[in-house]
Amino acid sequence: MEDGIESSSLNFIVGSVREIKGTVVIVRLFENTSQLIYFFNGEKYSGIIIGSYIGIVRGQYTIVGKVEKEYAYDLLKDSSIQEFRKDRFVREIEVKIIGSFKGNTYESGMVAFPQIFNDVILLSEKQKKEIIGGSGEVTEADAKKIPKISIGKTWPDRITYNLRWYKLFNSHIAIFGNTGSGKSNTLAKLYHELFKLGLVENQLNFGTSKFVLLDFNGEYVGKDSVIANKKIYNLSTAGKLDDTLCEEDHFLHIPEKRFWDKDMLSVLFGATEQTQQPFLGRVLNYYFEAEGDFKSNLPEYIAQAFKNVYIVPNKNSLDLFKQVLKLLDLTANEVSDWIDNTVYNSTRESFYSKVLLNNWEPGSGRNEGTYYWHAEEDKVNEEKVVVRSKLDILLSRSDRSNPMRDLQIASYLKMIYELRQNTVQYDHIAPLLHRIESRVNDFSKIFKIATGDDEIFSDTVNVVSFKNVNQDMKMIIPMIIAKITYEMNKERNIQKDRIFNLIIDEAHSILSDSLLEESEKWKDYRLEVFEEIIKEGRKFGYFLSIASQRPADISPTIVSQIHNYFIHRLVNDNDLRLLDRTMTSLDSVSKENIPNLAPGQVIATGVLFELPITMEVDRLDKKIAPSSENTPLLEIWQKKNQNDSYRDFLFD
Repeated sequence: MEDGIESSSLNFIVGSVREIKGTVVIVRLFENTSQLIYFFNGEKYSGIIIGSYIGIVRGQYTIVGKVEKEYAYDLLKDSSIQEFRKDRFVREIEVKIIGSFKGNTYESGMVAFPQIFNDVILLSEKQKKEIIGGSGEVTEADAKKIPKISIGKTWPDRITYNLRWYKLFNSHIAIFGNTGSGKSNTLAKLYHELFKLGLVENQLNFGTSKFVLLDFNGEYVGKDSVIANKKIYNLSTAGKLDDTLCEEDHFLHIPEKRFWDKDMLSVLFGATEQTQQPFLGRVLNYYFEAEGDFKSNLPEYIAQAFKNVYIVPNKNSLDLFKQVLKLLDLTANEVSDWIDNTVYNSTRESFYSKVLLNNWEPGSGRNEGTYYWHAEEDKVNEEKVVVRSKLDILLSRSDRSNPMRDLQIASYLKMIYELRQNTVQYDHIAPLLHRIESRVNDFSKIFKIATGDDEIFSDTVNVVSFKNVNQDMKMIIPMIIAKITYEMNKERNIQKDRIFNLIIDEAHSILSDSLLEESEKWKDYRLEVFEEIIKEGRKFGYFLSIASQRPADISPTIVSQIHNYFIHRLVNDNDLRLLDRTMTSLDSVSKENIPNLAPGQVIATGVLFELPITMEVDRLDKKIAPSSENTPLLEIWQKKNQNDSYRDFLFD
């Protein structure tokens, strides 16, 4: 058979048009058209089943339709006659028009309408490739220069499907499917084929483009998983470090100027809007207005806090000051002998000491042997000078390179000042201080604050594992990564010469809009970060790829803004309703097939695909695939038991 459609004498005719209802055509098939495979004029043809494509010949056009229904038409139309005869029923199919060939060129949409009695023909494999692959984007000469990526074969025709990767990876991608449906294999297969082109075969030059995969269960940290040429960040809040990685691979390096974001820090530390958020804003404005000021002025800040403690005696102020010294690895006696010897008298709201201290007044009578502080400013100023001179020496010898610890110290110093001014109530701010203390400890295990404004990720392909990270940080870290990398990509992609792909497996873990344990403010801020990316990221070359077994739990705003979907088997009604609402490109046949897809089968739809395509994704080799397989129960239980006699007794 020659390329294109030249005359009906060269076509394999299988039926004729019986009825036309808009874009739906009823076709009556001839006898002997129920085979799966045919050979005609030296070419192989697939038979007609639901989801396959057929052609309708009308003049210079071959109109293309997709089979959506099949049934037996009763010629007698008399239900009272129960006799079955072969000549009583004919086979008919319902076809939806999707495009047309004119010569060798395929164009989607309603290019031409069929007529009743037009011949219905089978389409060649080459024609089907043209239909599912689209046309008109690049010239034939250019197409030969573009390296090909194939992830599997179409179903039911088993045609190798070459993915237009240059349109896919600059779009938002979603991969949905229940456990065991092949979702992780599809995600890994897509990116393995892309990375192989650029990092192994050198057919592509990624330049400064970045790919960051957020791995919640440690499925992609294997040496060759997805691709060998990758940087692994094995994060941990539990103190469990991977000995095969260097120390730096257990930390993310955040540029210092990006860390001091008032809105983000307010949310990260759960600051309430009315009291705690304004307090945190005052901390940042006073101590971190200019870069480097806090470190250089720290001796004066602490000396001033010492004065504030003793100008207005307050037990909480004294305790906070001791915490500041502890964070700086300083002992109280190194700074001033006042601190350890000071005791708070809650009845008189004053300080006293059992030891004679410089400028403290001795008691008399019943209070003899006790020494009192009378909050005299000139006397505390004398001690402040001594404290300041000691701090200049002590702090010059200490390591002060941890901005997260600096934030904690600054919060304590600011609280001491405001307690002196009596502008806040300690009980209102104390929960914020406790959250800062708790989360700074976790942050210090995950982040290192770097000088300058270098990117977090220096390698092309990066995997961030959260397997050993606590649940609180699992929610926070991805949001920080997304926010900072998105802002930096916006600033640095003015020439549109780079792409940033953030790949999130188990995306429902961080993109859900119904997590009960978090505050509304935190939920709103977290979703705002990702929703801005999904809405505006395309303009700045920043794209999300998300994979989830629970799409209904993901924010509908995010799901609706996805460009391309790969849908594996889903059976939950909520998930199916979500797809029905958000994916207008899915036809009725594809929707009905979703709960019945076999493992590895996927329906691809979206802006890249002119019509939904069902395909079987090739399974990756075990060493490349993510470690997401089920536990081999039969293999485990059938292993030879050391106590053979006991086992034989049980199963005798």
